[in-house]
Amino acid sequence: MKAVDREILRLAVPAFLALVAEPLFLLSDAAIVGHLGTPELAGLGIAAVVLQTVVGLCVFLAYGTTASVARHLGAGDLRAALAQGVDGLWLAVIIGAVATVGGVLATRPLVAAFDTGAEVAGHAETYLAIAFLGTTPLLIMLAATGVLRGL
Repeated sequence: MKAVDREILRLAVPAFLALVAEPLFLLSDAAIVGHLGTPELAGLGIAAVVLQTVVGLCVFLAYGTTASVARHLGAGDLRAALAQGVDGLWLAVIIGAVATVGGVLATRPLVAAFDTGAEVAGHAETYLAIAFLGTTPLLIMLAATGVLRGL
């Protein structure tokens, strides 16, 4: 394997794993929750749709940071590239904090939009409220992936 190919793999594998982290978390949750019963699994399914939508709307953190960091690095300005990366990380923290607080507060109406029965809604609300607490670290991971790809 050529040195360039190894370098591409060294950068691509962590970036790929960061982008598939949330779906893999939800998949492992489904494998575990599936053993609890049908209403529990249905609640997880509803919560997963909401979480994937929130994270999907924030994927610009990865792609936007990649482009801005790479543009500065390509211009030979490492300091500006790193500053742009730090700005992207702070943006992820701010958006993550807003999404976490807003998501926890809006858990009941978000689940109610799916018009499920009370049992399924209860499971979905519990899972979603707890899962929203992981939004900020997940968005930071997306932004950090963008910084690493840009560099």
